[in-house]
Amino acid sequence: MEQTSVIAQIPASTSNCGPGFDTLGVALSLYNFFQVDLREDAEIEAASGADTVLQNMVQEAALAFYARSELPVRGFTYALWGEIPAARGLGSSASIRAGVVASLNRLFDNPLSTADLIALVSSLDHAPDNTCAAFAGGFCVARTDPETGAYREHLRFVLPESLVFVAVSPALEVRTSDSRGLLPQSLPFDDVVQSLNSLAFLVAAFASGDFSRLNGAVTDRIHQPYREALNPFAHEAIAAGAEAGGYTGWLSGSGSTVICIAPVRRALRVGDAMGEVFAQNQIQHRIHRLAADNRGLVVDYAEASKALRK
Repeated sequence: MEQTSVIAQIPASTSNCGPGFDTLGVALSLYNFFQVDLREDAEIEAASGADTVLQNMVQEAALAFYARSELPVRGFTYALWGEIPAARGLGSSASIRAGVVASLNRLFDNPLSTADLIALVSSLDHAPDNTCAAFAGGFCVARTDPETGAYREHLRFVLPESLVFVAVSPALEVRTSDSRGLLPQSLPFDDVVQSLNSLAFLVAAFASGDFSRLNGAVTDRIHQPYREALNPFAHEAIAAGAEAGGYTGWLSGSGSTVICIAPVRRALRVGDAMGEVFAQNQIQHRIHRLAADNRGLVVDYAEASKALRK
């Protein structure tokens, strides 16, 4: 019997990790769920209504999947729920696009490989960092084509449960398109050298598991200084988290979420210190103490997965 309904569980992600602009991503234990129920017609619509942004995102991803797989367009009804906040730098857009294409791929007996799906979503999301983390889990380093910037491949590392990602999300939406508009067309040579040095050391520390070596070692001069205009008090919050015992921290994606990584024993103190910065400035916020998700995106048939829905 033909399966017509699936549910995808997609992890949140933090990207860039400071100097790893459009390259580094980590999957986190915060999730969105995306359900697809195939229809007999070609209509794509939400089960209980959706705003224009979500509808356009789902429809664009679906049509891109059908075009890449050379399948005829088949409509579906969809539902989205979960914990990943929109426009906060935690990979919400990538999670939705990944949920669409992974669900359709499963329902049509996997015409595309995982690498094909990552390339497809990366092109829609305009970067592979969140996408690689969403699909593969763990800590991902993406490689892109030097001429086109298109996704080529990635390397993935498993991260230990002892590492906590303290994410503080202020009640400020930051759209990636707006944030990218603040970035300069060129950078001073010294800023690039310092950021490259920091990037190489950060990747080595993650790969080796020697996270304590990151104290004071992560510097970004590529994007974070320019994005501070849309992310007030982000720099101060990261500094407060590091002072309270975090290894290091960064602006998550475009923001507004800020992240510090810390050992379990210090995570509570780090989160409180970061949150206090926003509280003192009368900015509402939410503190998440997250682990790395080393599994990545999972798709299952809806009949066997109804317990997932909240």
